[in-house]
Amino acid sequence: MASAEMEQLKMGMKMMMEKGFAPKFDGTMDPLHLRGVVQAAQERMANEPGVEFRTVKYGGVEGEVNVPLNAREDAIVLYIHGGGLICGNAFSSRGYASMLAGESKFLVYTLTYRLAPENPFPAAVEDCFAYYRELVGENPDKPIFLIGESGGAYLSITTAMKARDEGVKMPAGIVPYSAPIEFSNRIDRNFEGNKDFTVPPEGLLQLGELYDPGQKNDQNPYCHPYLDDFHGLAPMLLAWDESESLAVDQKLIVDKLKRQGIEVTYKSYPDCFHAFATTGRGTPESYEVLLDTIRFFETHVS
Repeated sequence: MASAEMEQLKMGMKMMMEKGFAPKFDGTMDPLHLRGVVQAAQERMANEPGVEFRTVKYGGVEGEVNVPLNAREDAIVLYIHGGGLICGNAFSSRGYASMLAGESKFLVYTLTYRLAPENPFPAAVEDCFAYYRELVGENPDKPIFLIGESGGAYLSITTAMKARDEGVKMPAGIVPYSAPIEFSNRIDRNFEGNKDFTVPPEGLLQLGELYDPGQKNDQNPYCHPYLDDFHGLAPMLLAWDESESLAVDQKLIVDKLKRQGIEVTYKSYPDCFHAFATTGRGTPESYEVLLDTIRFFETHVS
C-alpha cells in the first residue's frame, strides 16, 4: 500500500493532467505546446537551498553543474532528465538535480540535449554521449555516475552502451529510474495490474513514433536497448512502480544484467506512479530511493 503522501501526490498529478500540465495520449497531444506548459510548471519548482548553478558546456552541448556547499571532490554525477524525449532541459532539471547535490554533496551535472520531434533519434543519444565523453576527458581519474528517470534513464543506459562500444571509460554506476528499453511493439506491457495513469502502453508507442518516425531504426540497439545483451555495463540500481507500464522493462533489465554477471540492486514499490523517484523528499517511498541512490554512489566510489 502506498503512503498517504504518495496518494495525495497522485491525486494532485491527476488533477494537473486534467488541466493539461502532462501528456494525454488521446490523439490530441501537441508536443511543442506540452513542452511550454511543462517548462512553465517546472520553473515554479523549488530548488535546493545552498546549491549554486553554473553554466557549462561539454561536447558542444550546453548544461549546468549543481554545486552544493562543502562539495565532495571524490566523484561526480551526471543527471539526464526525463520528459518522454520531447520535454525538458538543464534548467528544468534543477529541482531534482539540486536536491540530489544537496543530499549527496556531489557535483551534479545536467544537460540540454536535443528533443524530438524536431530532433529525432539519434540526436539525444549523440548529445548525451558527447557530453559524457568530454566530462570524462576533463575528469579522467574521478568516478562518474549516470542517473536519469524515464527517457533520461534510457539515455543513461545508451550512454553507457556507447562508452562500452567506443572504448570510453565506463561510468562507476548507473541509476536508471523507470527506463524504457523499447519503443516499438516487441514488449507486451498490458499486464494484469497495470494501473499506469501517466504513460499507458499506447502512450509509449506514440512517444516512440515521435522519437523515431516510421520506426526507421527498429533494429538499432541504441534506439531500442532491448536488443542489446548489456554485456560490459556498469553496476546498476533500479527503482520502479509495480503498476507502471515500464515495470516490464525493468524486469528485463534486471534479467539481462544477471545473465551477464553484472551487479544489480533493485526494488519495486506498490501503488506509486511512473518515475516517482524524482519526487525526492516528497514521499517516504521516493525519499527511500534517494537515500538508496546516495548509498549506491558512496559504495562505488573508488
